[in-house]
Parts: sequence; structure tokens; C-alpha cells
Amino acid sequence: MLALLDQWNAQLAKHPRLAGGLLFLVAFAVYQKTLAGLFVFDDIPQIVENPFITNPHLWPRIFQGSVWSFRGPEEHDNFYRPLQFVVYWLLDRLAGPRPAVFHFFHLLFYAATVWLVFRLGRELLRNHLAACVGALLWALHPLHVEPVCWLSALPDVGSGYFYIWAFLLFLRAEKAENHRAARHGLAALAYFPALFFKEMALSFPLLLLAYGFFFPSDEPRARRAGRWALYLVPVAVYAIVRIVALGRLSEAPRFWQISWRMLAGAVGLLGQHAKLFFWPTHLSPYRTFELGASLRSPWPWLTLVALLAMCWLRRREPVFSFLVAWWAVTLVPCLDTRQIASLSVGDRFSYLPSVGLCLAGALAVLRWLPRRLPRLEPAAVVTPGLGVIMCLWAVQDLRVSPQWHDNVTTWNYSLRASPDSPLVHLFQGALLENRDANFDGAAREYEVALRLNQASFRPAPGITYDCYLGLGRIALHHGRLEEGIRYYDQAVRVAPSHSPAYRALGAAYFPRGDYAKAASYFVQAVKFNPQDVEARFFLGTCWLKLGKPREAAAQFHAAREVDPTYDQAFEAEARALEAAGDRAEAARVRSLKSKP
Repeated sequence: MLALLDQWNAQLAKHPRLAGGLLFLVAFAVYQKTLAGLFVFDDIPQIVENPFITNPHLWPRIFQGSVWSFRGPEEHDNFYRPLQFVVYWLLDRLAGPRPAVFHFFHLLFYAATVWLVFRLGRELLRNHLAACVGALLWALHPLHVEPVCWLSALPDVGSGYFYIWAFLLFLRAEKAENHRAARHGLAALAYFPALFFKEMALSFPLLLLAYGFFFPSDEPRARRAGRWALYLVPVAVYAIVRIVALGRLSEAPRFWQISWRMLAGAVGLLGQHAKLFFWPTHLSPYRTFELGASLRSPWPWLTLVALLAMCWLRRREPVFSFLVAWWAVTLVPCLDTRQIASLSVGDRFSYLPSVGLCLAGALAVLRWLPRRLPRLEPAAVVTPGLGVIMCLWAVQDLRVSPQWHDNVTTWNYSLRASPDSPLVHLFQGALLENRDANFDGAAREYEVALRLNQASFRPAPGITYDCYLGLGRIALHHGRLEEGIRYYDQAVRVAPSHSPAYRALGAAYFPRGDYAKAASYFVQAVKFNPQDVEARFFLGTCWLKLGKPREAAAQFHAAREVDPTYDQAFEAEARALEAAGDRAEAARVRSLKSKP
């Protein structure tokens, strides 16, 4: 068996480009059905309803705020990922909001990353067969269904690509005999985009420290540290840009203060991610995390023991130990429970970390095990077993990926996979309300979501907010105005700087003819979200009703500036200008509406 493996390795060594091309095609073939998928979950607000994407003139704002800043400057979150939206903006300019184009680019990015994993494996493992199998394991791992099928996971795919490319260049720079500093500078440059795709890339300097621990050098430490310091330059630039854009480095209060509860949460999350890697079932984008249950599980403790064992084995098996450490180190940003918006054990969090374990598994089965136990020929059993695992994973990929086709399919699947997730019940409530007009059923789902969220490890204010909005809409639908207003007021208390509850309150008073009261709420709505064209249109209408045509024209004008296709805003502004006596300007505005 050992001789046969050596023959395969020799053949692959002769045709690395062919092997890489085949891996690219396999990755593309397994997920080609995603090309028929629609926009789901966060794709819709972040792409279709995002004025920074749909309006070609608002692109500079992509760099001026967080992921959800298009909903208003008061929309605080911890994510600064401008390259995600730059890609969306470019694709929207290329083909408009066509999901097939977005999915095609996304899949190309993923397949290209599989090819990079193969190249990384060749550099680290020094075995072409193990590198090829490791990359194939990574390409087929079921945890990647979510990041490949969900366009909103572009930060993981984009960051992962540049992260792996940068580390590959780092390895080559370390092994080069000359121009090492220049080569490291090139690697640092490749690392730079990874930071602006996703914050997980901040683990890169930690990974370099792990590399130094598992691969010590006789070279003077000062010289080595001097070269590696180049990788702190992108981190420093990213930190400065982030602070300028967001006004802070982190949304978490007392960022540097670490509590025992946070450490316990990190250990529990580490175990859950290990379990998902080795037993990838019940896949769901909104799998919940329960601290007590996770710590009672053997997974976190077995994982800690395994990581300690890797430290002990570092001199005997440095490559294998380092690859296992890769998984833990790259997972570090996802273990801080303060930084995760809605505390779920997302499959996408394992996208980059799983590179290490897949390559380590291939190395163990195809190189370490046959050489350590040649007489027992364990590879004759284990190697076919590896093939069976890959086949099972491919079947799992093909079975689960269609569940991401559209919102309804994904919501129904998520409800079966994660029945205890408050987010899933929130989405189910929205589905019953908007698609089925089952308002009583929707109200029950919103109440379940509220209860589950309150009982969770860390209740998410956004879920509570959206549930109150849903319950308020249902109360108004049944004619219970005061009850609906109470729910909206509760939403305001949960998130006083969010726009939708103010808009809903304004819309509740508007039909009653109380335009002054409605206007006071619409003013708050546009204050907290200047891009809210609906609130601006309502506010403009209120000002017209209250005899303030100039103020009304300003609101209609602001609405059409955000959305140049909003024809009603052009006409409303013209009418407001006529009411103010400015017929010439009204005619000019009407002429603009007819322009393409």
C-alpha cells in the first residue's frame, strides 16, 4: 500500500496544474445548482434594498460605516467589511440585481480557494497526494454549504482566499534564500484585503506566532521578528481606517477586559465547532449556543486535551501539530462572545479554520500512518474509509445546498434543523404574516421567538425589536390601535436609535389624520436613517397636509436622491414646489423624471 501511495504521489508531482484544475472543477460541479438560487436572508437588505449598492453615486458611503450603516448612522454593529459591498456594487453595475451573476462570482471565488488550499498543502506537507486529498476534503466538507450558497457569506469566502494566499506567500518567503524582506512585504500586501473582507483575518499575526512555535529557527530572533513585523502594518492601517469609519475599534464595552463567563463561552464554542467538523449534521445558519449544555459535553474538554497534545508533539510532528493549531488559532475571533452579533454557532465560522484539520487529516492517513505502521497496512483500510467519507460529504452537500434556494425553503429547513432558535421562529412569523396572512399563527411565532431569545445565553436586542414590530403590525391589522402602539413603543425602548419603529408609529397615526403626531415620528425615523425613502415620503406628505410645502419638497427631494428611480418622489416634489409658488423649479423636476 505504501508503494502504491508513493506512485500516486509521484504522478501528481508531475501534473500539479492538472490536479489543481480538477479540484477547481470538482468544487464548481458540486455546487453548480447554487447558480439557480435566489437572494436569501441578509442578501435581500444588503444587496437588493441597499441604497449604497443600488444607487451608483453612493458608493463612497460603503467605506464610511459598518455593514448595516445603510440603514442609518445610528445602526451600530461590530462589522467593517467594505470589500464585501465593493464586490456587490461592481456586480450590480455589471448585471443588475441578478442572483445568478452574484452566485457565479461567489462560486468562482470558492473554487479558486480550493485550488489555493491545494497549493498550500503542497508547500506545507511536501506531499502532492496528501495535499490533493486534503484540498478535496476541504472542498467537500458539509460545513461549507452555508458559506458557498449564502451570498452574505462573501466576507468568509473573500477573506479566506486572501488569507490563504498571504500565508502561502509567507511560507515561500521563509524558505527563500534571498530578498526575504521583499517577499514578506508581498505577502503582507496580499494579506491586506483579507482584513477588509472580514475581521477573522485579524488572527493572521497569531498564526505566524504559532508557526514560529511549531517551527523554531536557528536564525536570530530579532531578525526574524523584524521581517514578521511587516504583517503588523496592514493590521495597523486597518485599525486606523476602522476607527475613522466606525468611531471605535470594537463595539464591545471594555474590550480588553476578559471575564470568566467569556472564557467559559470560548471553551464551549471551541467544543461545538470541533463537534461540527467531525460530525457535520443538522446544518443550520442559526444553530443556537447554550453554555451549560456545551460545557457538559465531552467535546470542549477533548478538544483542549488534543491541543495540548499538539504542543507536546511539536518536535516530532511539527507539520501535523501546526495544522491542528491552525484550526484553533483561526477560530479565535469567533470565540469571543462579545463580538458575535447573534450568538449562533454558524457553519461559516469554520470555513477558514477547517483548512488546517482537512490537511492534517490527509497527512495523517496518507503519510504518517502508512510510514509508522507499515506491516499492519492500516492504510489499506483507512484510505478507502477516507474515500467513503468524501462520498458521504458530497452527498450531504448535494442534499443540503438546494435548501438555500429561496427564503421559504431555507426558513422551513432551518425550523426543522434548529427548532430552538429564536431567529428561526422570528422568520417563521414573518412568513406566516406576509405570505399566508395567518396573523394569529404569526403572533404565536413572534411570542415563541421572544421567549426563546430571553432564555438564551445572550439575548439579542434585534430579535426582541423585530418581534415587537411584528406583534404591533398584527395588532393594527386586527384594529387594536392602542395595543399596536404599545408594542411599537416597547420596540423604541429596546432600540431607541433604530428607524423602523418610529416609521411604524408615524404610519399608525397618519391614517387617523393626526399629521402633526405622525410627522413627529417620521422626523425621528429619517433622523436615524436618512436613507429611509418611505419615511421621507410620508414626512413630506405630512408637511404638505400641514401647509409646509417647502419642507415637504425637501423631503421628497431627499427621497429621490437616495433612490433615483422613485418616480413618485419626483412628482410629489413638483407638486410641493407648485404649492410653494415655484412653478419653474417644479417643471424642471418633472423633466428630470423622464430622463433614463
